[in-house]
Amino acid sequence: MKIALLEIKKRGDNKDYNSGFGTTFEIGNSFGARILAKARSNLENIPTMSYTYISAIFKKYGHEVEYYLNEVPTQADLVLLQVSLIRHNEDLEYIKSVKSKGLKIGVYGSLAYAMPELFQEADFIIQGEPEQAVIDICETNVIPSGLIQPRPVMHLDSLPFPDWDTLPLDDYSFSPILPGLPFTFVLASRGCPYKCSYCPYKVCNEYRVRKPEKVIEELKYLKERYQIKAFYFRDPCFSINDERIKEFAHLMIQNGLDLKWGCETRLDLLNKPLLELLYLSGMRAIKVGVESIDHNSLKEYGRLPPAVLHQEEIVRFCKKIGIKVIAFYILGLPNETKESIKNTIRYSRKLNTSFASFNICTPIPGTPFYLEMKDKLIEKDLNKYDNFHVVFEHNNLSEKDILKLKQKAIVGYYFRPRYIWRYLKDKIAERR
Repeated sequence: MKIALLEIKKRGDNKDYNSGFGTTFEIGNSFGARILAKARSNLENIPTMSYTYISAIFKKYGHEVEYYLNEVPTQADLVLLQVSLIRHNEDLEYIKSVKSKGLKIGVYGSLAYAMPELFQEADFIIQGEPEQAVIDICETNVIPSGLIQPRPVMHLDSLPFPDWDTLPLDDYSFSPILPGLPFTFVLASRGCPYKCSYCPYKVCNEYRVRKPEKVIEELKYLKERYQIKAFYFRDPCFSINDERIKEFAHLMIQNGLDLKWGCETRLDLLNKPLLELLYLSGMRAIKVGVESIDHNSLKEYGRLPPAVLHQEEIVRFCKKIGIKVIAFYILGLPNETKESIKNTIRYSRKLNTSFASFNICTPIPGTPFYLEMKDKLIEKDLNKYDNFHVVFEHNNLSEKDILKLKQKAIVGYYFRPRYIWRYLKDKIAERR
């Protein structure tokens, strides 16, 4: 069969983030906001990793695979599209265009899992992870129809290594977080065992892990075949099992892979000896959820925030040894006030991490938080559920208030002398 992998995205879209629901980076209309948005869209261009696994499986069974970016294929036995919140409207138009050419199309992704009814025009909808569904297609040579619910891949190491030949690897960049090129994503686990009710990673992913030695085997393959210089773990929470992470770090050092890497984790899962070991293995960046200084608001939604003193100690230590910290913040939790959001903004500047991401609290379909807020939703356009628009009626703040605070948080963070000095120090450390 001839397989077409269709991706719909605009420059600056991050479709792999937010558990595949995607995010954009719409800050505001001020001069500073436009500069930051332009800089990020020019520097960061990340892949959508599901396509690499799907391509690897089809090729393993002898099928031909081609990747199409914002382009309807003219010939294919099957078109597959990962749909997203941020490009929902465009996805629907492309599905119609594909069908108009007489081609069969299947859709998958977290939005297809949470709201399959949106995609009735597709020939089939995968409500779950796509890999097993693709394996079933390959083994039966039958293209399904309607709603299919494949079982999850419980043994991640049974999957073939992702196929980066099909995607435009040379176009991808994770700069300035990890400046080395070529750059790829790597997966060492799926899902997250924590219980934050607003977290999109709770929608359709059970928590599973890969063996450290299999991850190392993949990294050797990536280095030999593609000469990668840097990679980032797409795991929602990388360092859950302390011993497993130590084993991985020791294997990185023993094998002399000399790769720079980063991950997303929790600050309360880190300590100084572990960070020193991870640094020696090549870690140069971590993304962590600080989210809010108002811990009572976080706890209302199942978030267990790290102790403030430990949080600050780990951030300081990362700065000392040369690990960039990218801190996530959420603005506009339902019971927050203007003052509590300003407190979080002030706290972000106190931490002064290498980068900071300020997202507007957004109910993501399929989460408990979405069900809780369903009667308060004021935005019908799913494209705006991107963490940068106000989509529900807030208890205390107007839409204008929240958007103004978002822009103030982002622009004010990066246009400070203390931050600019922080950034220059990071650039100097990169050259060591």
